[in-house]
Amino acid sequence: MALLGLVFLQGCASLQGGDGREATYGDYLAARFAGSEHETKIADKYFDRTLDAEPNNPVILERAFMVSLNGGDMERSVTLARRLVKLVSDHRLARLVLSLAAIRDGNYKDAQKEIGSAEQGAFIALVGSLTEAWAAAGDGNETLALDKLKAFEGKPAFGLFRAYHEALIADLLGDAKKAEAAYRTAMEASGGTSIRIVQAYASFLARQGRIDEGRAALDQYATLAPDHPLVKSALKQLNSGKPVRPLVANAAEGVAEALYGLGSALAQDATNDVAPLYLQLAIWMRPDFDVARTLLADNYEQKKRWADAIAIYNAVDKDSPLYGNAQIQKALDLDKLDRQDEAAAVLRKAQADNPKAVEPIIALGDIYRGKEKYAEAALEYTRALALAGKPDPSHWTIYYARGICNERLGKWPLAEEDLKTALKLSSEHPLVLNYLGYSWIEQGRNLKEALAMIEKAVELRPNDGFIVDSLGWALYRLGDYPKAAEYLERAVELEPGDPTINEHLGDALWKVGRKIEARFQWSHSLDMKPEQNRITLLKSKLELGLDAAERAVPRETAPAGS
Repeated sequence: MALLGLVFLQGCASLQGGDGREATYGDYLAARFAGSEHETKIADKYFDRTLDAEPNNPVILERAFMVSLNGGDMERSVTLARRLVKLVSDHRLARLVLSLAAIRDGNYKDAQKEIGSAEQGAFIALVGSLTEAWAAAGDGNETLALDKLKAFEGKPAFGLFRAYHEALIADLLGDAKKAEAAYRTAMEASGGTSIRIVQAYASFLARQGRIDEGRAALDQYATLAPDHPLVKSALKQLNSGKPVRPLVANAAEGVAEALYGLGSALAQDATNDVAPLYLQLAIWMRPDFDVARTLLADNYEQKKRWADAIAIYNAVDKDSPLYGNAQIQKALDLDKLDRQDEAAAVLRKAQADNPKAVEPIIALGDIYRGKEKYAEAALEYTRALALAGKPDPSHWTIYYARGICNERLGKWPLAEEDLKTALKLSSEHPLVLNYLGYSWIEQGRNLKEALAMIEKAVELRPNDGFIVDSLGWALYRLGDYPKAAEYLERAVELEPGDPTINEHLGDALWKVGRKIEARFQWSHSLDMKPEQNRITLLKSKLELGLDAAERAVPRETAPAGS
């Protein structure tokens, strides 16, 4: 569709070629369209053609600059920024890019001059102050650097940010006393839950000869995330006896850390378009910044930009602690693009590179399960469990997933055994309570216990539409149609786009005599592309009504959303 749009717009330009200005406008429209589709190289070509005709147009220059910046082409961004500030001398983002370029080159005075020339405002008060602080630090001026951070005084939301960068700057410049005080403030403010702050503090302590204290800080974080690859890597480094590198070793890395922090905060809102820009700048300032890369890729995934996410994961260094995770995410994104064979190949290679890793095997099982290849998925989960060793609580998801596969394959005794194991290992996780309880009710077994399990699942997750649907459907199966309809209406409110839940509600409404509404829900379910085995039954319900239709086609046994 994007290519068709470009062909059309290019055609407009050529058709109007008799008038140079109209041709230029066509190129401009094509550039804008390509940029909106994240086709950076194509956009660049059309912007260049437009700028050849309109070299001093600040609007076109700015748009070309922004497309290059968002696309991660920093060399072109710097070139365009230099042209842009000749036309708009105080352009904030252009001056920031030029300031960052100066810091990269070690020209710290120039960096301060560039950012100082930007138009004042909230943007400069935040990003500009951090850039000026790190430029001063690069120049060896600790007093000026810390003075620039005073811009955050009286702003509680930035208290942690200020303390962290005070610590990094003092650490870089060898002021151990100030660094430790600021690190402690940052650790207390974050509650020890920020991996970057913990890493920086542990590194600082180790370089002060206090390796045990550094290890303790990392161990404390490991209680929150025992399998975090960055924690494992940092502990391995401490235990190796080799010199420990500071988290930030120069001004460029310091600015990168600041940009990453801002991008991380903004990325919590998936619709925010500034977050990826900050992350691109962070990676430019620190090319080995794989933490920023994985966050940028995650941001693209939230926007369903699967190909862009894959390109970012491809740039993660093979020696990075995050490489294994990047390969798994890359495979999952390939699957989103219906490139399952490539995804499987990536995961098999990842597992071959790290034979003790179960995560690539589980991911492959998840891909197969998502494609309803339950036999292949169950085989992968079995391989993962064999490699994982003695069952422990962290394995409950594998048993749960294999249980689902066995249930779908009609191997109920094996499924029940897996689901019971998952229930025990997970300390009765609501997903397992829901699936096992639902399955029992469908089979007419352990009805009282099954209903209690699903009720408990709803109590634990009252806003999970799929679990609320299970309770409504359980009540339906037990003949309590009015109460079933009540819960199923709530489930549809929570998950309006699920075809199974809409079908369930239609059935319950039919039973309570609301037949017009029932037919509406069945019709709505059909429009949502339900599983193939449901289409015939839904059409029969619409034509014949519920009772006659169900005599011909059996109902499904799996919970919605499983």
